[in-house]
Amino acid sequence: MNDRLKMTKLLKISIFIIGIVSISGCTGEYNAEISIKEFEDIGNSTYFEITDDELKEYPELRRSISGEKFIESDYSSCELNSDEFERLTDFYDMKHHEYLFSIDMKFENNLNDNIIDTELMNTFESNGFPLSENYSIITSERNSWWIENKANSSEYIIWEINDELKVYKSEYIEYEFTKIGEHYYNIDFAESEYGRFW
Repeated sequence: MNDRLKMTKLLKISIFIIGIVSISGCTGEYNAEISIKEFEDIGNSTYFEITDDELKEYPELRRSISGEKFIESDYSSCELNSDEFERLTDFYDMKHHEYLFSIDMKFENNLNDNIIDTELMNTFESNGFPLSENYSIITSERNSWWIENKANSSEYIIWEINDELKVYKSEYIEYEFTKIGEHYYNIDFAESEYGRFW
């Protein structure tokens, strides 16, 4: 076999391999997915509910529930891009905490500067959750703030949601299922780049 024929074969094989890698998504790019399984009877298991209004805010979840772009197996799974993955996992994290009350967006700059001023303290107190000067703020990456006491025990989380600052208890609540409409689902998120699962 002459060199020209060998080069042509190698080129064809290389193009074929690149094609397979691109189709499989193994290009080192962001790769995440949502896996969903519906259950008819959950017995006494715990669950949280996603309202119709919340579902409208998350088209990627609505698309997943409807079965669009699904890979069928025991669990149905659907690929997510990085923005969809971050939005949904932030939303699910928020749903696993108890909502307390909302505060004005005017506090955002002080939160970013780790400042708890008198007005913020009064706002918390008027809602039945007094703060003291022993609290500090830790700013998170994506529009959220943790309020901790001096013993490094997190007390509250503030999330910016639709131009509103919402205050939640920091204690994580375990739920086994998600209720959407009249249906119950087990929903998991996977981010293969970092190997994290929810």
